[in-house]
Amino acid sequence: MRADKKVLWLFLLIAALLACLGSPTMLIAQETMVDLSLRMLPDYYYKEVIPGEDNALFMEIRNRGDKEITNIMFDSDKPEGWVVDFRPGSIDYLSAGSSQTIDIKVIPGLDTSRGEYNLTFIAEANETRAATSTMLRVENGYSFWLWVGLGVAALVIAGFIVIFLRFGRQ
Repeated sequence: MRADKKVLWLFLLIAALLACLGSPTMLIAQETMVDLSLRMLPDYYYKEVIPGEDNALFMEIRNRGDKEITNIMFDSDKPEGWVVDFRPGSIDYLSAGSSQTIDIKVIPGLDTSRGEYNLTFIAEANETRAATSTMLRVENGYSFWLWVGLGVAALVIAGFIVIFLRFGRQ
């Protein structure tokens, strides 16, 4: 009887294994991973820029997956009137585990006022999409209140000149 029990257990074990192998939901397969990441270099997320001038930024694009990524195009979400230029403008192929540095030229518009501006950089490929952002600060840009102050100062000086010319020679 012991031999019959062993054969029965062996038969049940083989049947269970075959049932697991036959059912696709029971199989665990490792899928290829696609993971594209963007990072600003040298790890700054806050930079001062000057309107109307070329301001250089650097971004690293890295393929953290185990599959190549193809046809990567760059774009940006930027304030109106700003120019953002990527060098290189696209990457045809980025192999698994590799990275590349992208030079970014940012030119804020001449009429950009003082303040902080958020720029988002986007890398879109056939397989995936990634984005990162950085904060840029304009210090010496166009300021409405600066011109108002200069206008008031000019009116005050003109007023003193008129008063001096009218009443100063008596």
